[in-house]
Amino acid sequence: MNCEGVLVAGIQKDTSNIFLRSLSPPDYASISRHFTGVVLAPKDIIVRTGQPIEFLDFPESGILALNCDAGARSACLTALVGREGYIGWSALMEVRLSSHHIRAGGEGARLLRIEIARMLRLMHERPSLRVSLMRFVHSVMIQMNATIVSSKTDPVERRLARLILMHHDRANDGDICVTHQDLADMLVVRRASITDALHVMEGNQLIASSRNRLVMRNRPGLCLVAGDGYGVAEEHYSQYVAPLFAIR
Repeated sequence: MNCEGVLVAGIQKDTSNIFLRSLSPPDYASISRHFTGVVLAPKDIIVRTGQPIEFLDFPESGILALNCDAGARSACLTALVGREGYIGWSALMEVRLSSHHIRAGGEGARLLRIEIARMLRLMHERPSLRVSLMRFVHSVMIQMNATIVSSKTDPVERRLARLILMHHDRANDGDICVTHQDLADMLVVRRASITDALHVMEGNQLIASSRNRLVMRNRPGLCLVAGDGYGVAEEHYSQYVAPLFAIR
């Protein structure tokens, strides 16, 4: 490896984004030189449903919530993306308008940003980069499938346990910056239902809860509450993209 290759490998190893670390050094070098750093405040909106997608964003910290547009009804969470991946993938398939309302979570976010047009050119030049990008998209599709099934078949307690685990997977320090109302909005349930379920989890010493923060106390125990709704998408990601999630 030449001096430039050693430098690139060192920079790649230092990035907090797990997907970027999983790329081959040549693929990473091809895109990293075009990155721009972006800092988002808590609840900042990245793109609204129907707006043009101009960038691919790779989180280095923070959690991004992808919500569907439900018209007059409450919007619901369709996916979470954090330092394991990126957003903006539909533009890589020449679908340039966002199908999601995407915002930063309660702690804000730090992103590495690249223009869509440049990434499309790099994908054309580097088939291995395209394969890596599409594998992540597939893992998000599996996450969305699991969310649909859980929303139709699981009680609030199981859905909430799964959501907390998904946030914990992506949290930088283990604590989850989220309010009871945030959780209720994501699951499209009453805030009182969330508060009641959290009280039960606290009583069983699975989590500690405050007004705007959750702390994991017993992850294996919470996995038992979540049941089969959690783990399938996470195992797929670990197998085909990179080892990240601490499953069960």
